[in-house]
Amino acid sequence: MESKKRLDILIKKSRADLYKPIAIAEILYRNRTNGLDITDKEQYRRQSYEWMRDVIWKLHRKTTQLNSRYWDQLFDSNVLPPAQLQELAECNIKYKGLVEVYIYAHVQGKYQAFTELRQQLSTIPTDSFSLDTFLGFFEDNAKYRGSVDKAYEIVVYALFNAIVDELQVKITLSADNTVTSLLREFEDFARLVLGIDSQHLSIEKPARLFRVGTANANDAGLDMWANFGPAVQVKHISLQQTQTIDICNGVRADQLIIVCETSDADAIQSVIIQMGLADKLRGVITKKDLDNWYIKCFQPQYHDTLGRKVLNSIIEEMKLEFPLSVSESFDTFFAERNYSYNILTDDWIAE
Repeated sequence: MESKKRLDILIKKSRADLYKPIAIAEILYRNRTNGLDITDKEQYRRQSYEWMRDVIWKLHRKTTQLNSRYWDQLFDSNVLPPAQLQELAECNIKYKGLVEVYIYAHVQGKYQAFTELRQQLSTIPTDSFSLDTFLGFFEDNAKYRGSVDKAYEIVVYALFNAIVDELQVKITLSADNTVTSLLREFEDFARLVLGIDSQHLSIEKPARLFRVGTANANDAGLDMWANFGPAVQVKHISLQQTQTIDICNGVRADQLIIVCETSDADAIQSVIIQMGLADKLRGVITKKDLDNWYIKCFQPQYHDTLGRKVLNSIIEEMKLEFPLSVSESFDTFFAERNYSYNILTDDWIAE
C-alpha cells in the first residue's frame, strides 16, 4: 500500500511531536466522523494546522508556531497529496479508525522512549555520562533522528547555563548619577523596565541564559539569549560561509554566538570581515569545543558539582521539550475518541 509507505516515511522523518502525522490523523478523523471531502485540499490545507495544534495542547499543554511554507509541503505530490490521503481514508473508515490509532500509537511510543531515556539519566552516576551516547540516542535511530536538533540545543544550553551558574557571575545595571533629574522624571518607566529608580541607581543580578521556543523550519531563529549580552544560535550541521551570513543577518542582537557541528573557521572569519559583520559575530563554537568542555565538567574534581548541574539541566529541559509519556492526558484522549490498540494488527502494528 503506497500511501502507508509514505505515511511511515513521514512518521520517521518527523520531529518529536509528530506535528504532520497528527495533522493527517485529524484529517482522517474528520473524514470518518464528519464526511470531510479528502479530494478537496482547501477544506483541510490550512485547517489541519489548527486541528493539530488543538491535539498538541490536549496531549502536551504546549503551543507551536510553524510557517505556512513548511506546512504546505505536507500535501506535496511526493508526500501525501489528496490521492494518497484518499487511500488512507478508505482504509481508515473500513477498519474503524485504524490509521488514526496507528499514528497516535507512534506518538505515544516516541515519547515513552524519551521518558525512559530521562529516567536513565536520573539514575546513572554523574561520572558515567557520555555526551556522544546521549546524542547517539537521537542520531543513530531513524525514529528519533527528527529530534536531534532539539537534543543538541538541550546539551548546549545545559552546559552553558551550568558553567555560568557555577562561576557565580554577576552583572550590574546602573545609571550615571548625573542623570538623576531625568530618572526622577521617568521613574515609573525606570522602575518597570530597568528595575532601578532615583534611590537605587544600580542593581546586581546573576548572569543567566534562557532557551527560546522557536518555530520549526526556521533556521535563522534565536535559540538562546543571555541577560549579559549575546544571543546564541544552535545548528546541528556543519556550518558553511553563506549560512553564517544568513544567521548573522537573521538574528537581531548586538552580538551572536553560533554553535554548530564543524566549521571552516578561517574561511568563515574572512567572509564575515568582508561583509562587515565582524563586530556582531563573537565566535563559532564547534562540537569539538563542546566535547572538550563536557569532558572537563565530568572530571573527578567537578562531576559531583558542575557535572551534576549539567545533568540535572539536561533532565529538566527534556521534561519541557518531551513532556508526554504514558499519561492521563493521553488516556483521556483515547477514551474520548474510542480508540483501542487492539485494532492494530499485521502491517499496522506500531513498532
